[in-house]
Amino acid sequence: MEKDYDLGELQLDSLLATKSKIDKRFVLTGLEILKHKNKDEKFKQVLQNLDNETLEFLCNKPVLSSAATKLERCKSFNYEADNPALQLQLIKMYINDQISRSGNMDAIITTYKLTKEEVVYGKDNMSTDAENRKQLKEIFAKYGFPTRKMVGEDAMQGIFFIIQHADADKEWQQAQLPKVENAVKKGDMDGQRYAYLYDRIKINSGEKQLYGTQFAKVDPVNKVAELALTEDLENLDKRRMGMGMMPIETYKVIMLKSVSK
Repeated sequence: MEKDYDLGELQLDSLLATKSKIDKRFVLTGLEILKHKNKDEKFKQVLQNLDNETLEFLCNKPVLSSAATKLERCKSFNYEADNPALQLQLIKMYINDQISRSGNMDAIITTYKLTKEEVVYGKDNMSTDAENRKQLKEIFAKYGFPTRKMVGEDAMQGIFFIIQHADADKEWQQAQLPKVENAVKKGDMDGQRYAYLYDRIKINSGEKQLYGTQFAKVDPVNKVAELALTEDLENLDKRRMGMGMMPIETYKVIMLKSVSK
């Protein structure tokens, strides 16, 4: 387990060293690891160097439960969504998307004062995806593509995953790519979301991916993590860096670790 924490800290260090915009969730995981390892000074140093957007995402997370009260910058953030009813609907969809894939959503369920019994569809991931996709299409028809201000950070994450997992409706999935790109440009989603969706669409179409997010084979026993067909491998890390993503070799190690659990 400690090796996993060491690897996670290495991941955080590699991302911070890029000086590019980093996915907020990687920062969150990194801070959780630093807290677990009692690296208080490094924890504080990372916090001090964060941009406002990332700090806003972190200030209401449990990892900052004590530190947030001491940070003046945290006091200025408003976490209330403009449309709380829509936010809650999307959160429930997000929870189902992840639970149908054996994801742990206890923190989200607790944050939004929900219970699994009142939320979970109890369906396999294909049926869950179909139900979520149906609801999301209705939401888009009624509201357009939601914004972070409208529904909050977690709900936007849910929207991304539902689109990312819409392989059964590839035409619709592909039509969402410009919307995700626009959401990234407006700061409503992280750049990584665009990279993951772009690659998935390309691989689904039999073309080469650009950012190295999709794998043809992950074999932890033989320690093989083989990328799906990828454009211009020589400059892959440069493209990943531009999206705030870790170097590909570090990502391969993370993938092997996650699959072996």
